[in-house]
Amino acid sequence: MKLMCLGASRAQLSCIKKAKEMGISVITCDYLENAVGHDSSDLSVYVSTFDYKNVLKAARIQAIDGIMTMGTDQPVYTAAYVAEHLGLPTMISEETAFSVTNKIKMKQIFLDSKIPTVDYRIYEKGIHEDDLDDLPYPVVVKPIDSQGQRGIYYLESKNAVIEYYENVVQHSRDRRILVETYYEHDEITVSGWVQDDNLTVLSITDRVTFKDKERIGICLSHEFPSKHMFTHGDRIIELSSHIVKAFNIHNGPIYFQLMLGAKGLYVNEIACRIGGAYEGSFIPHITKFDIVKAQIEQSLNQSLNQSLNQDKVDIKPLNYQVLENKAFLSVQLFFCKPCIIHHMPSEKEIMELEGVLEVGFNYKTGDQVQPIENATARIGYVIVEGPSKKELEKRLIKLYEKLTILDEHGVNQIIHRKIKG
Repeated sequence: MKLMCLGASRAQLSCIKKAKEMGISVITCDYLENAVGHDSSDLSVYVSTFDYKNVLKAARIQAIDGIMTMGTDQPVYTAAYVAEHLGLPTMISEETAFSVTNKIKMKQIFLDSKIPTVDYRIYEKGIHEDDLDDLPYPVVVKPIDSQGQRGIYYLESKNAVIEYYENVVQHSRDRRILVETYYEHDEITVSGWVQDDNLTVLSITDRVTFKDKERIGICLSHEFPSKHMFTHGDRIIELSSHIVKAFNIHNGPIYFQLMLGAKGLYVNEIACRIGGAYEGSFIPHITKFDIVKAQIEQSLNQSLNQSLNQDKVDIKPLNYQVLENKAFLSVQLFFCKPCIIHHMPSEKEIMELEGVLEVGFNYKTGDQVQPIENATARIGYVIVEGPSKKELEKRLIKLYEKLTILDEHGVNQIIHRKIKG
């Protein structure tokens, strides 16, 4: 069996390695020739995962049996497009894939299905400028079809929207931009698995981001359980199930971003993929459900042979209730101030710390670190668990005593979320 994995970054490594463990031949597709995942695959093709037509050509040449992605938004459409054109297994239709990767279509379905979302406008340069007059400010502007917090800005006036237009569309294939009223909120992420139209929510986490508006939306950590899980969990699950039905998501993974503020829950964005905060690693740990294996199997039309209670039975029904999960876990997504890295610890040293489940670095000693513009500037990640929230924070203190990134002057330049201890 041949599986094409769209993307060969660290976000796709668990897919590549899991498929290899299952005896499946893996073809990685990523235009970056030095992407880390290429080293673990059987064959690589160097095509942009956004370029669905050329990915289709490569997939046809390689005679693949299945195609998938994880941890990244736009290739979700490419995977569905290729699968439908080659008659391969697909968990969602090309139409559904488009609706969860194009923000205009996504917002329209929100409105049509009475899914709560913030007030917004679609703006194209030189057209409909008057429509921006009656929108409450400040606003957040976004590309229509991008990812990784590229081209997202917090702006305070109509004139600023017009001024920043080119900065936004350079990250998009669409010349329109999304202009949303800013909503002060805590961000909550929902990960789950849909089987035959039925959603099982697997995790509800707090998505902790930079507080300054210049780096709006760039994530510093994911925290399980969300501090809102037990007060708003039932509503979060109900709303997530409503989204699944509205978007005709029949099977596969979901990753929804919700906003909780003074006016209640609003939906920010949704995706049909395993999340990019290493959900493929921590979800199996806290649920005993191997979500990466499940997606690989369905992408190849193989029978699902696992369940959340670890019996060797079909995956349905999923015997799991997220609100009963007693785990405590943090995914640290750390950054660094601009510098040349003079010293940082090895991954092996970090893995030896208590509670560390997984670690990965994107930079090494000697690398030049540029200013933070989007999520691609991330230095690395560490997944840490603890027996309680208090003990977890203590372990994070120990983590950052060891995890320092020193510049040529011996100054620690690491940036991470505030530790409560």
